Amino acid sequence: MPQTVTQHTSSMSAQESPKYKQYATGWGFRLGLLAAFVSILIWASWLVSMRAGMTNTLTAFDLGILRFSPPALLLLPFLWRARAQVKAVSPILLLGIVCGAGLPFFYLSATGLKYAPASHAGLLILGAFPFFVTLLAVLFYQEKVSRERKIGLSFVCAGVLVLFSLSLLTAPENTWKGDLLLLAASFFWAVYTVSLRIAGLPPFVSTALMGLVSLIALAFLWATGLASSGLVNASWDMLAGQILVQSLLVGLMTGFSYGYAIQKLGAENMAAIGAFTPVLAALIAIPVLGEHLEGYSIAGLIFVSIGVVIASGIFKKR
Repeated sequence: MPQTVTQHTSSMSAQESPKYKQYATGWGFRLGLLAAFVSILIWASWLVSMRAGMTNTLTAFDLGILRFSPPALLLLPFLWRARAQVKAVSPILLLGIVCGAGLPFFYLSATGLKYAPASHAGLLILGAFPFFVTLLAVLFYQEKVSRERKIGLSFVCAGVLVLFSLSLLTAPENTWKGDLLLLAASFFWAVYTVSLRIAGLPPFVSTALMGLVSLIALAFLWATGLASSGLVNASWDMLAGQILVQSLLVGLMTGFSYGYAIQKLGAENMAAIGAFTPVLAALIAIPVLGEHLEGYSIAGLIFVSIGVVIASGIFKKR
């Protein structure tokens, strides 16, 4: 998943400062909206491309190589220059960053998408993510939860429960296994978010660290025979699409587009716009993957989208 989701959450925690109250107008606002749309389009495309790869010849190892190689290699100079800053961070927080957005998160997402459709992934990974972040913040840092966020997260929980219960009863066999794995991936992403927020590392540095450690772990899995590859059997069209989405768009472009949207629109506005990522992923999956939306998936998407919009605080009076 794009690392930039964590920037949004970190920004939300600071938005009460006066300097976060003034946002762009005119062309700056329009460009911010464009950057926001590009970001959620990339997120949705990432989910669909993962599903396409895992249901064809590619393996989680193949997708991991494509995902983590660009940030590990291209952003290595940022990590080297900030090595003293990284050493000053608690090892527990570094572990949370590396595991929360690195290989464990990626394998949970990829394996979950092998069993569950892209519409479930968007709802469970991106939709349930704010709930887990709030839960961790309350349990470990005793943060206060606003009334709006409580209401919004209640909608999120309702949407997830609707999806789980009806998916278990009516969906194809093993779909529920994929749903559980995707929900676990959402929890790992929340751990990454909280760890990065406390560690205070710059986005490029944390992304380079996560990518480098993940790439080393992938090399170890390959060397020990614990990972298999299906690259030789993949079509050129499939490889080109995965390189475009995993390596270029997710690995590199979202860092700019999402950060620009946050700067021009504000964290709460971007959170509200980002709530429609699961819906967009579900819509893209219909023509690309031939998926169809069941009634319970539509109900879950509606509940979660409304919940994230309310929890973002966009309706709160300033």
